[in-house]
Amino acid sequence: MTLMTKGQFAAHRGVGKSAVSNWAAKQLLVMGECPGTGKLLVDVERTEARINTRIDPMRGRPAANLPMVASPAAEEFGDTAEPALSGRSVAKVRAELAEENLITLRLKNAERAGELGPRIELDRRGAELGRVARERMQAMFRAIAERLAAERDVRNVMAIGSAEIDRVFAELANDVEAGKLSEVDEPDDAAIENEMEAAAAEV
Repeated sequence: MTLMTKGQFAAHRGVGKSAVSNWAAKQLLVMGECPGTGKLLVDVERTEARINTRIDPMRGRPAANLPMVASPAAEEFGDTAEPALSGRSVAKVRAELAEENLITLRLKNAERAGELGPRIELDRRGAELGRVARERMQAMFRAIAERLAAERDVRNVMAIGSAEIDRVFAELANDVEAGKLSEVDEPDDAAIENEMEAAAAEV
């Protein structure tokens, strides 16, 4: 990292001090702290990288036909930035804008096709999915409780639990994908009654 005073930087760029003052007013100067004196000096490499993305090299003033690049985008090149990177940074900005436009267009097409659901409906489905997952996990642990109680090795307990959890979530994912979630997990009075009878018998 090379540090210079504003006057030294003006001489380095071959411009007058007023040009450097104008760059400072436009927040084009990147300052760095001098390790020896603690003064803020111009970071030459990073400042040149920023200036070259904003200044027309043929005229020495902000280019009218180039997009204005935000300072973080210019600073990402770090201390190794060179003036030759200006064309690359402009191309990168244009590519990012094209990608954003493409994403926006895809979202609009999906909305027209009815592929985007209302947020309230998505929230309801998320809550329903959480309820179903909780109930299935509880049912799974009830089913393997005696088996786990009989195990004396903690590693076997962990292996059984892990395998059963994977199975429950795999089945849940398959049901969601097949659209069977509401059919499979609709409350069933007979099933509830049988479960209550089984619990009473255990007591």
